[in-house]
Amino acid sequence: MRSALKVTTAATSLQLLSDVELRAAAGVSGTDQDDVLAAEGLRVAAAITMACNVAVGAGGEPTLLQETLEETFWSVRGDNLILSRRHNVELLSITVDGSALSIDDDVCLDPEAGIVSRLGGGLPTRWCAGKIVVTYKAGFQTAPGDLKMAAMDFMRLNWADKDRDPSLKSEVIDIPDVRRVERQYWIGSVPGQDNTGPVPDIVAGQLARYRNSVIA
Repeated sequence: MRSALKVTTAATSLQLLSDVELRAAAGVSGTDQDDVLAAEGLRVAAAITMACNVAVGAGGEPTLLQETLEETFWSVRGDNLILSRRHNVELLSITVDGSALSIDDDVCLDPEAGIVSRLGGGLPTRWCAGKIVVTYKAGFQTAPGDLKMAAMDFMRLNWADKDRDPSLKSEVIDIPDVRRVERQYWIGSVPGQDNTGPVPDIVAGQLARYRNSVIA
């Protein structure tokens, strides 16, 4: 079975945090740095999205926030359709080889997992079709509290280290006969970034609910 995902209505914003939350995470008062904070907030949101393996759809950037999507499946033979996006899934329409199904009577949905089962006579039955098109909404209208907390922790760490070279392993500054600086840099991947990109381990551990499995 192959599938293709298209974003038909993109999220209005990719930010996981409000301006107030961005300032609180960075420990900044006033609004003079809002543009810089917003740019960093978008980098944090993108890194979290990447760490969670959120599927990329044509026509928009990946996000955990709500979007309307159209997903097409070909050569379907199996018990379930697994949608590429999940969380708060709302089915809008399903067509099977050109014929529309009833969302209320012909399918059963797990809205958190994004799994759609077909019903026949009120009982689960197998999908068997050449082409299935599913239009649905998925994602959060507002980021849940634990996702906001992870984003704020990440923002706080990034802001504190904004002037530090992330590839720097260690630095020794010895003043006595007026200054000697030794620096060592990581070669290859930076520890803690092997599986979750730039997301630090302390943040990655908070994302278990939102992480999607990658099926080879």
